[in-house]
Amino acid sequence: QKYTHPYRLYNLDVFEYELDEPMALYGAIPFITALSDQASVGAFWLNSAETYIDIKQGARGKVSHWISESGTIDLFFMIGDHPKAIAKEYALLTGFQAMPQEF
Repeated sequence: QKYTHPYRLYNLDVFEYELDEPMALYGAIPFITALSDQASVGAFWLNSAETYIDIKQGARGKVSHWISESGTIDLFFMIGDHPKAIAKEYALLTGFQAMPQEF
């Protein structure tokens, strides 16, 4: 399916949520990664306001536009050799997943 509307990052409890729809999602995390043969990069957009991400196909690959309704924007870039390095940098910034309880 080709999406024509931007992803809406605003946490809502939508009744009868439609599947495969970029509308308001639970647990929206404004984090994007890009990969190449030589390196990987990640970007974390920290803004508590309603945010839209529009991803389109450009002449040289995918292009993303990030639009927030208001607020201060903190933008964090993570650069590494591979995706695992990006995930580690993101976890160092936001915190590592806690281990579940052992029953």
